[in-house]
Amino acid sequence: MPRFRLQLNRPYGVISVEAESVEEIAASLNKLVELSNTIDKSLGLASPAAQQQAPSQGRSRRRRGSSEAVLALDTIERQILGSGFFSTPRSTSEVRQKIYELTGLRLQSRKVSQALGILYESKKIMRVGSRGNYRWFEK
Repeated sequence: MPRFRLQLNRPYGVISVEAESVEEIAASLNKLVELSNTIDKSLGLASPAAQQQAPSQGRSRRRRGSSEAVLALDTIERQILGSGFFSTPRSTSEVRQKIYELTGLRLQSRKVSQALGILYESKKIMRVGSRGNYRWFEK
């Protein structure tokens, strides 16, 4: 079955969402734009209209990397951590499903895993198991 992708080009990279149907993409559009605006604010970037009006002052350092991982990280930190979801160890696929339930975005498993790894390195969550079979939980 064909997959559809919608991409937003942002100063720090591309934010995209994949879906099975055009209708699913259309339903996700507002959430994708909302998340993009949230990321813009957290990175201290101006709105697209303000960026066009403001003169360029030197070269700013842009965040590079995976936009889906940034979306996953933002969703986990803002909506999942502290909610009791991680009171028992959860697999990456369970976290991915929870992100889908909360945002309607189907993120790649490896991007969710990358976000969980970032949270593990910053000591916000813990993990058990061996590589490829980690289960994540909150301290």
